[in-house]
Amino acid sequence: MQGVPLHELLRGVRIAVTRAGERGGPLADALRRVGATVHEIPLTRIETLDLAPLHAAVGRLAQYDWVLLTSVNAVEHLARVVHEHGAEAAMATRRLSVVGTATAQACEAREWRTPTVQPDKTQAEGMVDVMAERSDIDGATMLYPCAAGARDVLPDGLRALGATVDVVPCYRSGADPDGQARIRALVAAGALDLVTVAAPSAVDALLDALPPEHASRLPVAAIGPVTARAARGAGFPVKLESTAATMEGWVKAIVAAYRP
Repeated sequence: MQGVPLHELLRGVRIAVTRAGERGGPLADALRRVGATVHEIPLTRIETLDLAPLHAAVGRLAQYDWVLLTSVNAVEHLARVVHEHGAEAAMATRRLSVVGTATAQACEAREWRTPTVQPDKTQAEGMVDVMAERSDIDGATMLYPCAAGARDVLPDGLRALGATVDVVPCYRSGADPDGQARIRALVAAGALDLVTVAAPSAVDALLDALPPEHASRLPVAAIGPVTARAARGAGFPVKLESTAATMEGWVKAIVAAYRP
């Protein structure tokens, strides 16, 4: 990349950023700064579930030793219920186990306790591995607010270590029909070189939007091994798999894929 101006690194590369709302904007802006032509097209939207179970859990928050958080959406839904209960003091003293830099930053923004556990490996398996090294997990009680349909790796792994884990689904990712229509039109016109996908739900929505013959030749940039595995299973060619859970790391991986 020596000698190439920063704003020229991805010149001519047409990328669709599929993250929704505020989470997609910084990634789109960063890609534009390195020269990419970017279309912001959310393929999923967050739908809040019945929060009665989460209200019940927050009502007994002081009984939990740990709170497990694996997404910004989980933090936002928990924060909403904590505020409604006036349970900020109890939340501030819970031990936190957090996956991902963005999730940790969302906790910090709410002045919650600094995460006790934040694994370098940014997926559920990494959290289980780190928790397995601790002496305060056997017999501990844990609250896990999460997405509907979240993998069982985390709660099952911690239960095997002797913890009691209350899994409380509080949101789900649903397809965004408008976004699906927009990306379908761009792909049909041959106007995209790459699509970013940040979760298996985004892969599902992308697959639903496209005819199979288009899906099989549309390269994707996946963040993390779980999303990359979902993309490959759906038939998408994975141009790159970013191992960094940050926006900056993802952009660097995309640049490296086009300018090795």
